[in-house]
Amino acid sequence: MSTFLQDAQDESLTMNYNGKDIPLAYWNLVMTKRDLSLWCKLGMKPNRHWKVTDVKKYFDIKGTRETLYDNFIKKYGVLLREQS
Repeated sequence: MSTFLQDAQDESLTMNYNGKDIPLAYWNLVMTKRDLSLWCKLGMKPNRHWKVTDVKKYFDIKGTRETLYDNFIKKYGVLLREQS
């Protein structure tokens, strides 16, 4: 089980976004989509401490720069359908 799924199941890890409590894991999911898009499509790191290996470990995904974003989006869509 990936760290993301473990965090998603922990109901105590939430944050307030627009007046609603959302699981912190899903906030990470949305921000990672943005960050991976920057890295894979533009070759730009979102910040100087960002590492793609951290993303791969957290979401349990594999791939190179060319395939990683597509692999993430496949999993991202599935995870969002599970949430709703």
